[in-house]
Amino acid sequence: MKDFWVGQAKEYGFDVKAINFDPLEEELELHFIKDLFKNGEKVCDFGCGNGRTLLNLARNNKSTEFYGIDFVPDFIDIANQQKDRMGLSNVHFLIANAGSKNLSRLFRFKFDRVLTKRLLINLKGKQRLIALENIRSFLKSEGVYIMVECFYMPLFKINCIRKSLGLEEIKVNEFNEYLSAGFLRQVQKTFEIKEKIDFESLYYFISRIFNAYLSKGKPDYFANINKLAVTLSKAGLDNIIKGYSPQVIYILKKIN
Repeated sequence: MKDFWVGQAKEYGFDVKAINFDPLEEELELHFIKDLFKNGEKVCDFGCGNGRTLLNLARNNKSTEFYGIDFVPDFIDIANQQKDRMGLSNVHFLIANAGSKNLSRLFRFKFDRVLTKRLLINLKGKQRLIALENIRSFLKSEGVYIMVECFYMPLFKINCIRKSLGLEEIKVNEFNEYLSAGFLRQVQKTFEIKEKIDFESLYYFISRIFNAYLSKGKPDYFANINKLAVTLSKAGLDNIIKGYSPQVIYILKKIN
């Protein structure tokens, strides 16, 4: 897995494709998480990649202190270089592995919020549970964990529809392991679910069903129908359809 992300950093640098195969999905995701942070807070992004998300957040939240950690040194170098170009002083990037034990020693303070974007799906077994404990240990009492991760069941539903239309199954990358309802129950032992934001089902359904079918299985991420889906979702029509996006946002409060 690490070799893959090192390759992404070397090939794409600060480009969105380094962290997401679908640039429009990344745009939509940022739209829905940008208002989940409050002024004056300390925020840590576990698995920050090339820093695109944190740099966007830091630019628009100057009184909030952002920290990003990632286990790929090239990503951290890229993020720090871009930070300097943007002249931002409220964002900091460090090399660290979210799945390592005793990671809380990295900082002498606790965070108001911790963010993960498709981090947990890159970890398996004990390493995933260690990362979850690290997230909890980083947070202040009653701190908030913003979990942006992918789940199996919505993908199963999408694939059933694709099969009926003669489209190929969407397969999970071999280094990924999507989350299950069982893992979510594990999370709830130490976190309380405050909100679930199914922000992407409209976009995912249109892009992975309509666009894929109309383009005979070889869709363009930037097809007009995909752009329309993003526009509609941003306009508040994301509630039209639910339960068809693997990726969702959970707002979780730490249980003491």
